[in-house]
Amino acid sequence: MRFYLLLFTFCLANFLHSQSNIKGIVSDSNNIAIPYASIVLLKVKDSVMVEFVLSNDKGEFKFSDVKSNDYLLQITMLGFNNHRQIVNISGNNNDLDLGNIKLTTAEHLMDLIEIKAEHNPMKFNNDTVEYNTAAFKTRPGDVVEDLLKKLPGVEVQRDGSIKAYGENVQNVLVDGKEFFGKDTRIATKNLEADAVDKVQVYDKKSEMAEVTGIEDGRDEMTINLKLKEGKKNGYFGNAGAGIGTNERFKIKSNLNRFNPTTKVSFIGSGNNINDQSFSIEDYIDFMGGLGAFMSGGSGGMRLEINSNDGFPLLGNGALDGIQKSIASGININHDFSSKTELNLSYFYNNMINTLNKNSIIENLIDEGNLLTDEIDNNLSKNSSHAMNFKLKHKLDSFQTLILRLGATLGGNKFYSNRTSNSYQANRQALYNNRNLNIAGSNDKYNGSITYQKKFRKKGRSLVLSGSGNNGNTFNEGYINSLNNFFNGDNYDTLNQYQESNDDNYNYTLRANYSEPLGKRNYLQWNGMTSNQNNRVYTDFFDLLNESESVKNELLSNNFSNNYKVYNSGINYAVNTKKFNLTAGVNLQRSILAGSDKSTDFNNRYFSAVLPSLFSRYEFATAHHLNIDYTTRQQEPSLQQLQPIVNNADPLNIFIGNPKLKPEYIHELNASYLMYDQFTFTSVFGRLGASIEKNKIADNIFIDSLARRTIQPVNISNEKNINGSIEFGTPIKPLKVTTKVRYRNQLTKSQLYINGETDNTTRLNHSLNFTVENRNKNRVDVLAGYKWSSNNTTHSLDNNWNQKFNEHNLFAGVNITLSDNWDFSTEIDHRSFDQTDLQSDIPTITLWEAGISTYFMQNKKLKVTLSVFDILNNNNGIRRSSNINYYRVDQTNVLGRYFMLNFNYSIRGFAKKEGGLEIKFEG
Repeated sequence: MRFYLLLFTFCLANFLHSQSNIKGIVSDSNNIAIPYASIVLLKVKDSVMVEFVLSNDKGEFKFSDVKSNDYLLQITMLGFNNHRQIVNISGNNNDLDLGNIKLTTAEHLMDLIEIKAEHNPMKFNNDTVEYNTAAFKTRPGDVVEDLLKKLPGVEVQRDGSIKAYGENVQNVLVDGKEFFGKDTRIATKNLEADAVDKVQVYDKKSEMAEVTGIEDGRDEMTINLKLKEGKKNGYFGNAGAGIGTNERFKIKSNLNRFNPTTKVSFIGSGNNINDQSFSIEDYIDFMGGLGAFMSGGSGGMRLEINSNDGFPLLGNGALDGIQKSIASGININHDFSSKTELNLSYFYNNMINTLNKNSIIENLIDEGNLLTDEIDNNLSKNSSHAMNFKLKHKLDSFQTLILRLGATLGGNKFYSNRTSNSYQANRQALYNNRNLNIAGSNDKYNGSITYQKKFRKKGRSLVLSGSGNNGNTFNEGYINSLNNFFNGDNYDTLNQYQESNDDNYNYTLRANYSEPLGKRNYLQWNGMTSNQNNRVYTDFFDLLNESESVKNELLSNNFSNNYKVYNSGINYAVNTKKFNLTAGVNLQRSILAGSDKSTDFNNRYFSAVLPSLFSRYEFATAHHLNIDYTTRQQEPSLQQLQPIVNNADPLNIFIGNPKLKPEYIHELNASYLMYDQFTFTSVFGRLGASIEKNKIADNIFIDSLARRTIQPVNISNEKNINGSIEFGTPIKPLKVTTKVRYRNQLTKSQLYINGETDNTTRLNHSLNFTVENRNKNRVDVLAGYKWSSNNTTHSLDNNWNQKFNEHNLFAGVNITLSDNWDFSTEIDHRSFDQTDLQSDIPTITLWEAGISTYFMQNKKLKVTLSVFDILNNNNGIRRSSNINYYRVDQTNVLGRYFMLNFNYSIRGFAKKEGGLEIKFEG
């Protein structure tokens, strides 16, 4: 042991001894410090960038632990001439102080062109951070996602979502244009990194704030991908195909055809390896009609009444079971002139999911906990067509008109067979067998028009807008269920044909006028009116035999719902360079009316005073504090209002409540962000609290045979507080970057069980730590640990209290073995604390790896051999809980398989003289 300790000490001492520091100060000719200058250290031998830093507020910079070599030091700053000098580091240098380096003022445009050519990694321009992609090494065939992983301050999460400076990125634009709507992953996972010249990160203002110039707190973190000039006139893309063991396959392609006025992008994909080509929002849209028709729980007493039975979503957005999907889409941006621009997109997705699930559920009831063993076999088929149209036209320099149209056409099919046995006090309580066969459609159409006018007086503006939506959801299905209750020879059967048709439309009209008061003070008036209307027709038929049926008049119903809102208010705004404040109050009057086949419900009127406050203080670039307070009314959903019995699960009956009141919600959120461009240290904190008056909760009745009837009711309030803090910083001696994130959420609420009030408290914690190397030119390593804890307590019965923890260790490595070979591997290990269920949850270790090589001239062909689940340990086990049940599910999952994948790249770009030059690159 002493030998290894001495060896480690010797190596560490030698490592530290052989490396030096370089420091200096950047100033102008008058010795005034220049902050945020870019200082790059390049190897003289091959001009490869070793490291770059930014000068701090005092103009100081420092490179730590620099190895012995000859370097080129380059300093660039917009408005100044570039500075370059040779720096020699030998093993005898402990510290090299370059002193005060003075930059001279640039006088010619040529100096600005040189800044671009010399790979200045980062540039700051007011609220925009711009990365020069030439300073970050990527491999042939890398997509934008691979590039973003290398940018300081930008993080790509394991599910493909993106964060910049601690905030979620909500838009990814290409040359400032929308790309397949709001799904950020379509651009990052399909566009190649080689086509991008600059990556710009900024807070995109809302359309209202862009016109008025007044901050309204609705900024969205946005990434804009600026294409290389040579990539704006021609075409580029790639095509890939993979074949694997166990009949696994994957195909993927994208082709982009660009010229100065028109950009056309096509994407296509297909696979049966659960590789999603759409976002969770798309999935929810696909299942929208089916989710409404399939309200109710499955086995456990689910309180999410509108959950999609049989299709739980994993934390990373993937689906349980085995998924086969095919997707394709096209996006078109065309500029008719400098005043008129058009965006069109179409996206098609088809998904087939086979889900087989074995579950152990423990329901918490007064008569003693009810333990259920459940076998569930499901098959779902979903398809969707999504179309979007946007036309923006500048009538003149003061007026703009924006027209948006959209449509989504979806179809759903669902087949299910469930068998369950329930036990209570060591005796069998009931046996259930249920078969479902459902088909439906979900079609939605929407449109909006916005008129924006700026007056000659700066700050005076007018915005008028109108929007409307129309849709239809249709479902039909057969349900057959048998329940045997063993407290005697009781049993019941259900054999029905059910049909549901929902026609809905709504419209909203808005007006906003802003008037400057002087000294960056403004007064805003806003008005809004909206109308939401639903008509639902449900017909239930009891099937007597194959050819005879009788309409069930008790369950069949016609229901209409109408919700009108009138809202008007005034805001006072202060809008300075560093500080923004908007405070105001709105008055709202709403009318809720409804009727079913036999009753017209009296109109109910609700009035509310809705104060709001938004403030933002900019300490410096990428350093600000936000405080946001809002109030709003939330009307009940149609499923909650309509007095219709939903018996899709006969053991969990759901009945709507037309007497529900709207919820009145107070929300207070504060967020703090600090990103130090000099040290690359970031701190991001968020604290939120809400009180929901007239909160809609559940009133649950449980009979002696454990059958449950659930109806939504209003409770006095629900309170919620949540917070998170995230800290990231590099450890330069170890050449790594670390990040730690802590989150918690506390919720106090109520539900009613058999007429008694149960006060519930839910407390969730999570802690996440990651470490990754800084220099990713040849080796990219990320490792981490995540712990989460869930704790629920009940006032009615302490035996219902629940607590469990989950531990997750993960690591991933990407290595450039040589100029033609890459290797990557990932491993993920999960374990769970002992549960109260009779069955333990085994640990899960998922390990995958792949090796890639390049062929043909310019590496235009990439071949990858990969293996998924090397240990064949994927068992599909998930732990979940809710207020009055917890469960363990084991689903069918992808087991070990090998795959050989081919990727081929094509380039074709216009020559300067107007010809077309075709290039093939990897």
